[in-house]
Amino acid sequence: MKKINSYDYNLLKKIIIILGLFFIMNTFVLSIANVEGESMYPTLNPADRIVFIKLPYFRKNIKRGDVVIFTPPEELGREGELFVKRVAAVGEDMFMIEGGILQINSIEVMEDYICEEDYINKDYCHIKGIVPQNKFFVLGDNRNNSNDSRRFSCIGKHHIKGRVVLKIWPLHEITTFKNPHH
Repeated sequence: MKKINSYDYNLLKKIIIILGLFFIMNTFVLSIANVEGESMYPTLNPADRIVFIKLPYFRKNIKRGDVVIFTPPEELGREGELFVKRVAAVGEDMFMIEGGILQINSIEVMEDYICEEDYINKDYCHIKGIVPQNKFFVLGDNRNNSNDSRRFSCIGKHHIKGRVVLKIWPLHEITTFKNPHH
């Protein structure tokens, strides 16, 4: 029977500590998700991998412009799925979309992150409303191809699972996510 030398023992301890920290981080703080679909193009593409901070660590700080991961409302019947969209308006904001232009509280929002102007279908529905308190109006950056609050209304805090902070795949496109409005 072979004895474990101190080098092997120390290496084993380090591996166990690293795996333990990874498990704790993945369970309670950060998680990784794969992007499916084109609703967030050009910000995110199918097969991109993103890192998000789980909800308890930013619950009070969800802001307009944040990219969030959430479970879709029950009325969609898509349990177990996660959606990724951008928060366009927060509780008590008045929103309006007309001719492809988003206004929040009667001020036009500069959205440099959405698809090119020529690509946006200006004929899609005119929509306006007030976001209920503790709810969020979310939109995909690819407005022509996004199942978002224009179709399923506002989402509650309990739907939001985290805020996207980093794109890690593909490697040549590693990007940190900063809120464009703050």
